[in-house]
Amino acid sequence: MKNKLNLVLLMLVCCSMAACAQRDVNLKAKVLSDTIVIGKSVKVRLTLEGIESDIFKGRDAKSWDGFFGDYQQNHDFRTFVSEVPNELGKNVLGPYTIKMMGREFVSNTVCVEVIEQPEEIFKIEMPKEGRVGEEIKIKISGVSNASFNAVLKKTDIFKVNGSTINTTVVDGVASTTSEYSVVLKKRGVFEMNRSMFKDLPEQIKITPVTFEVK
Repeated sequence: MKNKLNLVLLMLVCCSMAACAQRDVNLKAKVLSDTIVIGKSVKVRLTLEGIESDIFKGRDAKSWDGFFGDYQQNHDFRTFVSEVPNELGKNVLGPYTIKMMGREFVSNTVCVEVIEQPEEIFKIEMPKEGRVGEEIKIKISGVSNASFNAVLKKTDIFKVNGSTINTTVVDGVASTTSEYSVVLKKRGVFEMNRSMFKDLPEQIKITPVTFEVK
């Protein structure tokens, strides 16, 4: 009788394990951005769908280590990996593989388009003329793929009294406005152009403005 009971229990365990092994569990990959600038990283979200477990309920997600440390929703577990494609044009990422529960799960591939860093045109707003000793405002503004701080170089044309910078980032696009207060020092006709600023990223182009100091 005892042997028969042990056999029944063994059969139940085997059936339960077989059901888990055959459950429809899928690993899916999704790239979070279809297009990136060369040299930048892109995040790929990996979702393991269909895991029926409550072992993560009530735990502090920040303290987890391992694959499922980022996110859990219902029976889906998610994490992110970062990739840096190094070729211009279409890049295929994946498939990604995870081995667990005695099985191997293979994701789909994802595609991301890698492009050259485009030129980003900033414009200058300032008076077209002024007088020696006069204080004027110089403002440059535009949008870029990253925030930066443009600094006016020291020249014999004007003295910089102060500056402010305001940057707002929305969906990875930075809208930047830099404003400077300067005192004009030298008579003549000059051009305010890119060479008068330092610490500008290479892709930032500034439309020059000609001004006269009387």
